[in-house]
Amino acid sequence: MKVTLKDIADRANVSISSVSRALSKSQTTAPIHDQTRSRIIQAARELGYRRWSNTDDDRQKTAKKRFALVMHLIKDKYQDPYFSEMMYGIESELQQHGYALDYTFEIQDIFTSDLFASLNKDNLGIICVGPLKSDFLYQLKKQVPSVFSVGGLLLPEIDCVTIDFKRAAHEIVQHLIQLGHRSISFIGGHSRVGESLEQERRFLGFKEAMEANALPLVANWILDGGYCPTKSYEEMVKILQSEERPTAVFTASDKMAYGVYKAIQEAGLSIPEDLSVVSFDNIELAEYMNPGLTTVRVHKEAMGRIAVKLMLQRMEGILPLHLNILLPTELIYRDSSRELSQEG
Repeated sequence: MKVTLKDIADRANVSISSVSRALSKSQTTAPIHDQTRSRIIQAARELGYRRWSNTDDDRQKTAKKRFALVMHLIKDKYQDPYFSEMMYGIESELQQHGYALDYTFEIQDIFTSDLFASLNKDNLGIICVGPLKSDFLYQLKKQVPSVFSVGGLLLPEIDCVTIDFKRAAHEIVQHLIQLGHRSISFIGGHSRVGESLEQERRFLGFKEAMEANALPLVANWILDGGYCPTKSYEEMVKILQSEERPTAVFTASDKMAYGVYKAIQEAGLSIPEDLSVVSFDNIELAEYMNPGLTTVRVHKEAMGRIAVKLMLQRMEGILPLHLNILLPTELIYRDSSRELSQEG
Protein backbone atom coordinates (compact mmCIF):
# COMPACT_ATOMS: atom_id res chain seq x y z
CA MET A 1 0.00 0.00 0.00
CA LYS A 2 1.35 3.40 -0.97
CA VAL A 3 2.27 5.64 1.96
CA THR A 4 0.93 9.17 1.51
CA LEU A 5 1.87 12.47 3.12
CA LYS A 6 -1.40 12.32 5.04
CA ASP A 7 -0.34 8.99 6.59
CA ILE A 8 2.92 10.55 7.74
CA ALA A 9 1.15 13.68 9.02
CA ASP A 10 -1.25 11.57 11.11
CA ARG A 11 1.59 9.55 12.60
CA ALA A 12 3.76 12.58 13.38
CA ASN A 13 0.76 14.65 14.54
CA VAL A 14 1.53 17.55 12.20
CA SER A 15 -0.13 19.14 9.18
CA ILE A 16 0.25 17.77 5.67
CA SER A 17 1.95 20.99 4.59
CA SER A 18 4.57 20.50 7.34
CA VAL A 19 5.26 17.00 6.02
CA SER A 20 5.59 18.33 2.48
CA ARG A 21 8.09 21.00 3.58
CA ALA A 22 10.09 18.57 5.71
CA LEU A 23 10.46 16.04 2.92
CA SER A 24 11.05 18.56 0.15
CA LYS A 25 14.52 19.20 -1.19
CA SER A 26 13.47 22.55 -2.61
CA GLN A 27 15.25 25.58 -1.22
CA THR A 28 12.14 27.72 -1.75
CA THR A 29 9.94 26.05 0.86
CA ALA A 30 9.20 27.75 4.16
CA PRO A 31 11.52 26.75 7.06
CA ILE A 32 10.48 24.10 9.56
CA HIS A 33 11.77 23.49 13.11
CA ASP A 34 14.54 20.86 13.33
CA GLN A 35 12.72 18.80 16.00
CA THR A 36 9.56 18.75 13.89
CA ARG A 37 11.54 17.77 10.80
CA SER A 38 13.22 14.91 12.70
CA ARG A 39 9.85 13.64 13.94
CA ILE A 40 8.42 13.70 10.45
CA ILE A 41 11.43 11.92 8.93
CA GLN A 42 11.25 9.25 11.63
CA ALA A 43 7.53 8.71 10.96
CA ALA A 44 8.25 8.46 7.22
CA ARG A 45 10.90 5.82 7.82
CA GLU A 46 8.66 3.81 10.15
CA LEU A 47 5.89 3.77 7.57
CA GLY A 48 8.27 2.80 4.77
CA TYR A 49 7.83 6.00 2.76
CA ARG A 50 9.89 5.27 -0.33
CA ARG A 51 11.62 8.64 -0.59
CA TRP A 52 13.50 7.71 2.59
CA SER A 53 14.77 4.38 1.30
CA ASN A 54 18.47 3.78 1.94
CA THR A 55 19.36 3.19 -1.71
CA ASP A 56 20.13 5.74 -4.36
CA ASP A 57 18.07 3.73 -6.86
CA ASP A 58 14.93 4.19 -4.77
CA ARG A 59 15.58 7.90 -4.47
CA GLN A 60 15.92 8.16 -8.24
CA LYS A 61 12.60 6.38 -8.75
CA THR A 62 10.85 9.12 -6.81
CA ALA A 63 13.02 11.84 -8.31
CA LYS A 64 12.07 14.89 -10.23
CA LYS A 65 8.51 15.39 -11.30
CA ARG A 66 7.99 16.61 -14.83
CA PHE A 67 5.20 18.82 -16.12
CA ALA A 68 3.64 19.18 -19.53
CA LEU A 69 1.28 21.83 -20.85
CA VAL A 70 -1.46 21.08 -23.36
CA MET A 71 -3.25 23.88 -25.23
CA HIS A 72 -5.44 24.10 -28.29
CA LEU A 73 -2.93 26.48 -29.90
CA ILE A 74 0.54 27.11 -28.50
CA LYS A 75 0.52 30.67 -29.84
CA ASP A 76 -2.22 31.50 -27.29
CA LYS A 77 0.40 31.05 -24.58
CA TYR A 78 2.17 34.18 -25.83
CA GLN A 79 -0.36 36.15 -27.88
CA ASP A 80 -3.66 35.84 -26.02
CA PRO A 81 -3.77 38.12 -22.93
CA TYR A 82 -6.33 35.86 -21.23
CA PHE A 83 -4.21 32.72 -21.49
CA SER A 84 -0.89 34.49 -20.93
CA GLU A 85 -2.02 35.58 -17.44
CA MET A 86 -3.06 32.02 -16.68
CA MET A 87 0.32 30.79 -17.94
CA TYR A 88 2.12 33.26 -15.69
CA GLY A 89 0.35 31.75 -12.69
CA ILE A 90 1.22 28.19 -13.74
CA GLU A 91 4.89 28.86 -14.45
CA SER A 92 5.43 31.07 -11.38
CA GLU A 93 3.90 28.52 -9.03
CA LEU A 94 5.96 25.69 -10.54
CA GLN A 95 9.11 27.77 -10.04
CA GLN A 96 8.23 28.41 -6.41
CA HIS A 97 8.18 24.65 -5.88
CA GLY A 98 11.44 24.10 -7.73
CA TYR A 99 9.95 22.91 -11.03
CA ALA A 100 9.42 24.19 -14.56
CA LEU A 101 7.36 23.27 -17.60
CA ASP A 102 9.27 20.54 -19.39
CA TYR A 103 6.99 20.15 -22.43
CA THR A 104 4.37 22.16 -24.30
CA PHE A 105 2.03 20.40 -26.72
CA GLU A 106 -0.85 21.25 -29.00
CA ILE A 107 -3.78 18.84 -29.07
CA GLN A 108 -2.96 17.65 -32.57
CA ASP A 109 0.57 16.69 -31.43
CA ILE A 110 -0.87 14.24 -28.91
CA PHE A 111 -3.34 12.73 -31.35
CA THR A 112 -0.77 12.16 -34.08
CA SER A 113 2.05 10.60 -32.03
CA ASP A 114 2.72 8.65 -28.85
CA LEU A 115 4.45 11.47 -27.01
CA PHE A 116 4.40 9.87 -23.58
CA ALA A 117 5.75 6.43 -24.48
CA SER A 118 9.28 7.13 -23.21
CA LEU A 119 8.27 9.11 -20.10
CA ASN A 120 7.72 7.95 -16.54
CA LYS A 121 3.98 8.62 -16.34
CA ASP A 122 3.87 8.28 -12.53
CA ASN A 123 6.05 11.40 -12.22
CA LEU A 124 4.39 13.31 -15.05
CA GLY A 125 1.74 15.96 -14.49
CA ILE A 126 -0.23 17.35 -17.43
CA ILE A 127 -1.91 20.75 -17.20
CA CYS A 128 -4.57 21.34 -19.86
CA VAL A 129 -5.32 25.03 -20.42
CA GLY A 130 -8.64 26.31 -21.71
CA PRO A 131 -11.71 24.41 -22.88
CA LEU A 132 -10.74 21.07 -24.40
CA LYS A 133 -13.07 18.31 -25.55
CA SER A 134 -14.14 15.83 -22.92
CA ASP A 135 -13.24 12.75 -24.99
CA PHE A 136 -9.72 14.13 -25.45
CA LEU A 137 -9.29 14.67 -21.69
CA TYR A 138 -10.57 11.20 -20.83
CA GLN A 139 -8.31 9.65 -23.46
CA LEU A 140 -5.35 11.60 -22.08
CA LYS A 141 -6.10 10.48 -18.53
CA LYS A 142 -5.97 6.84 -19.64
CA GLN A 143 -2.36 7.46 -20.66
CA VAL A 144 -1.24 9.69 -17.76
CA PRO A 145 -2.79 9.51 -14.25
CA SER A 146 -2.20 13.14 -13.27
CA VAL A 147 -4.23 15.42 -15.56
CA PHE A 148 -5.50 18.83 -14.43
CA SER A 149 -7.78 21.10 -16.44
CA VAL A 150 -7.52 24.88 -16.01
CA GLY A 151 -10.30 27.17 -17.20
CA GLY A 152 -12.13 24.39 -18.98
CA LEU A 153 -15.24 22.26 -18.53
CA LEU A 154 -16.32 20.52 -15.35
CA LEU A 155 -16.05 16.77 -15.93
CA PRO A 156 -16.37 13.75 -13.63
CA GLU A 157 -13.02 12.10 -12.86
CA ILE A 158 -10.99 15.04 -14.23
CA ASP A 159 -9.45 17.50 -11.75
CA CYS A 160 -10.39 21.04 -12.75
CA VAL A 161 -10.09 24.66 -11.65
CA THR A 162 -12.37 26.99 -13.57
CA ILE A 163 -15.23 29.49 -13.16
CA ASP A 164 -18.99 29.41 -13.61
CA PHE A 165 -19.14 31.18 -16.98
CA LYS A 166 -22.92 31.00 -17.15
CA ARG A 167 -23.54 32.56 -13.74
CA ALA A 168 -20.97 35.32 -14.31
CA ALA A 169 -22.53 36.22 -17.67
CA HIS A 170 -25.98 36.29 -16.07
CA GLU A 171 -24.69 38.74 -13.44
CA ILE A 172 -23.22 41.24 -15.88
CA VAL A 173 -26.33 41.19 -18.09
CA GLN A 174 -28.42 41.70 -14.97
CA HIS A 175 -26.24 44.75 -14.25
CA LEU A 176 -27.27 46.23 -17.62
CA ILE A 177 -30.93 45.45 -16.95
CA GLN A 178 -30.74 47.17 -13.58
CA LEU A 179 -29.37 50.23 -15.39
CA GLY A 180 -32.57 50.29 -17.43
CA HIS A 181 -31.42 48.56 -20.61
CA ARG A 182 -34.00 46.40 -22.36
CA SER A 183 -32.44 46.11 -25.84
CA ILE A 184 -29.18 44.20 -25.42
CA SER A 185 -26.96 42.61 -28.05
CA PHE A 186 -24.63 39.64 -27.55
CA ILE A 187 -21.42 39.08 -29.51
CA GLY A 188 -19.88 35.74 -28.60
CA GLY A 189 -18.42 32.75 -30.33
CA HIS A 190 -18.55 29.03 -30.80
CA SER A 191 -16.23 27.20 -28.43
CA ARG A 192 -13.22 25.05 -29.20
CA VAL A 193 -14.93 22.04 -27.62
CA GLY A 194 -17.43 21.95 -30.46
CA GLU A 195 -20.23 23.93 -28.86
CA SER A 196 -22.15 26.33 -31.08
CA LEU A 197 -22.59 29.93 -29.98
CA GLU A 198 -26.06 29.02 -28.69
CA GLN A 199 -24.58 26.25 -26.49
CA GLU A 200 -21.67 28.27 -25.12
CA ARG A 201 -22.03 29.07 -21.42
CA ARG A 202 -21.70 32.84 -21.61
CA PHE A 203 -24.50 32.95 -24.16
CA LEU A 204 -26.61 30.70 -21.93
CA GLY A 205 -26.07 33.14 -19.04
CA PHE A 206 -27.06 36.05 -21.30
CA LYS A 207 -30.17 34.20 -22.48
CA GLU A 208 -31.15 33.18 -18.96
CA ALA A 209 -30.94 36.77 -17.68
CA MET A 210 -32.93 38.14 -20.62
CA GLU A 211 -35.67 35.51 -20.30
CA ALA A 212 -35.86 35.93 -16.52
CA ASN A 213 -36.70 39.59 -17.12
CA ALA A 214 -39.09 38.87 -20.01
CA LEU A 215 -36.81 40.67 -22.50
CA PRO A 216 -36.65 39.75 -26.19
CA LEU A 217 -33.72 37.95 -27.80
CA VAL A 218 -33.28 39.70 -31.14
CA ALA A 219 -31.66 37.29 -33.61
CA ASN A 220 -29.97 40.06 -35.60
CA TRP A 221 -28.26 41.24 -32.41
CA ILE A 222 -26.84 37.83 -31.46
CA LEU A 223 -23.71 37.32 -33.56
CA ASP A 224 -20.53 35.23 -33.66
CA GLY A 225 -17.43 37.37 -33.23
CA GLY A 226 -15.14 34.34 -33.09
CA TYR A 227 -13.25 35.73 -30.06
CA CYS A 228 -11.49 37.95 -32.59
CA PRO A 229 -11.37 41.80 -32.61
CA THR A 230 -11.62 41.99 -36.42
CA LYS A 231 -14.61 39.66 -36.70
CA SER A 232 -16.31 41.41 -33.76
CA TYR A 233 -15.78 44.77 -35.45
CA GLU A 234 -17.48 43.45 -38.59
CA GLU A 235 -20.42 42.04 -36.63
CA MET A 236 -20.87 45.28 -34.69
CA VAL A 237 -20.96 47.23 -37.95
CA LYS A 238 -23.87 45.00 -39.04
CA ILE A 239 -25.73 45.71 -35.81
CA LEU A 240 -25.26 49.45 -36.20
CA GLN A 241 -26.58 49.29 -39.78
CA SER A 242 -29.81 47.59 -38.75
CA GLU A 243 -33.07 49.58 -38.58
CA GLU A 244 -33.08 49.48 -34.80
CA ARG A 245 -30.00 49.28 -32.67
CA PRO A 246 -29.60 48.06 -29.09
CA THR A 247 -28.79 50.35 -26.18
CA ALA A 248 -26.15 47.96 -24.82
CA VAL A 249 -23.75 45.26 -26.04
CA PHE A 250 -22.29 42.32 -24.11
CA THR A 251 -19.16 40.78 -25.62
CA ALA A 252 -17.99 37.36 -24.42
CA SER A 253 -14.34 38.46 -24.20
CA ASP A 254 -12.46 41.72 -23.77
CA LYS A 255 -10.58 41.09 -27.03
CA MET A 256 -13.88 41.25 -28.88
CA ALA A 257 -14.72 44.50 -27.11
CA TYR A 258 -11.78 46.14 -28.94
CA GLY A 259 -13.53 45.58 -32.26
CA VAL A 260 -16.90 46.68 -30.87
CA TYR A 261 -15.40 49.93 -29.57
CA LYS A 262 -13.84 50.67 -32.97
CA ALA A 263 -17.11 50.09 -34.84
CA ILE A 264 -19.13 52.28 -32.48
CA GLN A 265 -16.63 55.12 -32.50
CA GLU A 266 -16.18 55.03 -36.30
CA ALA A 267 -19.97 55.37 -36.62
CA GLY A 268 -19.72 58.69 -34.76
CA LEU A 269 -21.35 57.28 -31.63
CA SER A 270 -20.17 57.52 -28.05
CA ILE A 271 -19.69 54.93 -25.30
CA PRO A 272 -21.64 54.88 -23.02
CA GLU A 273 -23.82 57.86 -24.08
CA ASP A 274 -25.15 56.09 -27.17
CA LEU A 275 -24.36 52.46 -26.34
CA SER A 276 -23.17 50.80 -23.16
CA VAL A 277 -20.59 48.04 -23.58
CA VAL A 278 -19.79 45.31 -21.05
CA SER A 279 -17.51 42.34 -21.44
CA PHE A 280 -15.80 39.33 -19.89
CA ASP A 281 -12.24 38.49 -18.64
CA ASN A 282 -10.79 41.78 -17.30
CA ILE A 283 -7.52 41.49 -19.17
CA GLU A 284 -4.94 44.10 -18.23
CA LEU A 285 -5.76 46.51 -21.07
CA ALA A 286 -9.48 46.66 -20.20
CA GLU A 287 -8.75 49.37 -17.66
CA TYR A 288 -6.96 51.51 -20.26
CA MET A 289 -9.56 51.39 -23.02
CA ASN A 290 -11.35 54.68 -23.63
CA PRO A 291 -13.65 54.62 -21.78
CA GLY A 292 -12.54 52.01 -19.25
CA LEU A 293 -14.35 48.72 -19.88
CA THR A 294 -16.94 47.34 -17.48
CA THR A 295 -16.23 43.62 -17.39
CA VAL A 296 -16.21 40.37 -15.43
CA ARG A 297 -12.97 39.81 -13.59
CA VAL A 298 -11.63 36.27 -13.98
CA HIS A 299 -8.79 35.43 -11.57
CA LYS A 300 -6.62 33.96 -14.28
CA GLU A 301 -3.27 33.94 -12.50
CA ALA A 302 -4.84 32.47 -9.36
CA MET A 303 -6.49 29.79 -11.46
CA GLY A 304 -3.09 28.69 -12.76
CA ARG A 305 -1.42 28.80 -9.34
CA ILE A 306 -4.16 26.80 -7.64
CA ALA A 307 -4.07 24.17 -10.36
CA VAL A 308 -0.32 23.65 -9.82
CA LYS A 309 -0.68 23.43 -6.04
CA LEU A 310 -3.43 20.85 -6.30
CA MET A 311 -1.65 18.87 -8.99
CA LEU A 312 1.42 18.57 -6.74
CA GLN A 313 -0.82 17.30 -3.94
CA ARG A 314 -2.44 14.86 -6.34
CA MET A 315 0.95 13.54 -7.41
CA GLU A 316 1.97 13.16 -3.75
CA GLY A 317 -1.14 11.08 -3.06
CA ILE A 318 -2.70 13.65 -0.71
CA LEU A 319 -5.98 14.19 -2.55
CA PRO A 320 -8.32 11.19 -2.18
CA LEU A 321 -11.09 12.56 -4.42
CA HIS A 322 -11.25 14.25 -7.79
CA LEU A 323 -11.77 17.99 -7.50
CA ASN A 324 -13.96 20.34 -9.53
CA ILE A 325 -13.24 23.84 -8.20
CA LEU A 326 -15.13 26.98 -9.23
CA LEU A 327 -13.29 30.20 -8.43
CA PRO A 328 -15.34 33.33 -7.78
CA THR A 329 -15.64 36.11 -10.33
CA GLU A 330 -16.50 39.75 -9.76
CA LEU A 331 -17.95 42.62 -11.75
CA ILE A 332 -15.54 45.48 -12.39
CA TYR A 333 -17.52 48.65 -12.93
CA ARG A 334 -15.89 51.22 -15.17
CA ASP A 335 -17.14 53.96 -17.50
CA SER A 336 -18.38 51.94 -20.48
CA SER A 337 -21.83 51.32 -18.98
CA ARG A 338 -24.33 53.87 -17.73
CA GLU A 339 -27.87 54.11 -16.48
CA LEU A 340 -30.34 54.56 -19.31
CA SER A 341 -32.37 57.76 -19.08
CA GLN A 342 -36.15 57.70 -19.22
CA GLU A 343 -35.98 59.04 -22.76
CA GLY A 344 -33.86 55.99 -23.76
